[in-house]
Amino acid sequence: MTLTRLIRIIFFSMMLFVSSIVFSSIVFTVPSVIFSEDWIFSLKDIFPEMKSDRTISYIVNEKIIYSEKELSKILYGLMSSYYSDFDLVFEESTVTVIYKNDNKDIDVQYIDLEIFLQQKIKEYDNSLTVNSIDLKVLPEKVLSAEVIRIFQSYDKLYISLNVKDDKNNQKTLTVIANVSKCEEILVYSKDLTRGTTLNEELTEPATKNVLTINIKPVDIELIRSGSYELTKDVKKGEIADATYLRRIPDVKAGDIVTVLVEFEGITVSTLARAMTNANFGDTLSVRNVENGNIITGKLKEGPILQVSLGGSQK
Repeated sequence: MTLTRLIRIIFFSMMLFVSSIVFSSIVFTVPSVIFSEDWIFSLKDIFPEMKSDRTISYIVNEKIIYSEKELSKILYGLMSSYYSDFDLVFEESTVTVIYKNDNKDIDVQYIDLEIFLQQKIKEYDNSLTVNSIDLKVLPEKVLSAEVIRIFQSYDKLYISLNVKDDKNNQKTLTVIANVSKCEEILVYSKDLTRGTTLNEELTEPATKNVLTINIKPVDIELIRSGSYELTKDVKKGEIADATYLRRIPDVKAGDIVTVLVEFEGITVSTLARAMTNANFGDTLSVRNVENGNIITGKLKEGPILQVSLGGSQK
């Protein structure tokens, strides 16, 4: 064997050795379940054989769930400080990290979504009664859930929430809850015609879901005052709606009122005829019965039209 050939063999042998070092990578296997004996999730929890350790995260509520993509990105960032060439192999698409001092079987707790949503609705408005919740859009198994927003329209609640299913997939979904809020309101006790003056005998209490009513219920004190009349015909059992009530005027158009005009300490009294309907406290214009002049002032009990220096006289 010539010297040149020997040198060539040695050279190629060295190149093969260097090549095997450069192109062979270390493979680390990441298990689907990792146990930590403290509240800190670190590299040594995954790879106990590593000489150095780095903190990955703190364990909250005894458990953390990572997707393969999430944890892979973290591990490649941390381990590149110690290894120039390595690969990660995941046993499953998700990794569960658990704080536990022994390696007992994992008891995965899924959320009971109906109970969870019932509680969130109570926090939103404790006076509501939940009749039903449509859960068809939600996954059957949910690891976590967070309510983002609740929007109410009459007897419907639209609940937007973020959920994470058993495969660690996150979704934003909206469920609809049917709710009620029952209160005692007034209904008419008989058929009544327009212009009827209301009193307690003409109404009676009834329990209704007020969320389905697009009206303004009448207050009982208003009925007791005897000062309001109907502006339309109503049927027995119909809800008493304040929209269709009108206060009976204290003075009607054509009524005679006493007018007191005060000017520089002198008070002059006269009689005038009301030009429109009015209630005490309203501004009213009247026509003097003697000379036909129009006078405007504030109507007070009596009935009296009070005209001060600010009053106008034509």
